[in-house]
Amino acid sequence: MKIVEGLKNYFSDKRNRIVHATVGISAMIGMLFNVIGLYDRLALFAVAIGFNVLRMRYLH
Repeated sequence: MKIVEGLKNYFSDKRNRIVHATVGISAMIGMLFNVIGLYDRLALFAVAIGFNVLRMRYLH
């Protein structure tokens, strides 16, 4: 149940949504100019998730 509570906290955090929205918009803009490939977009989201998890665990 600890995993479910962690996911609930992760998805309900306002700052996480802001970071993911920023990364998503940046990826869409990069996609328009054909600068960012699929694996680069996935890497951006992985970095955003990693950043948010570290922020929530150590700076919250």
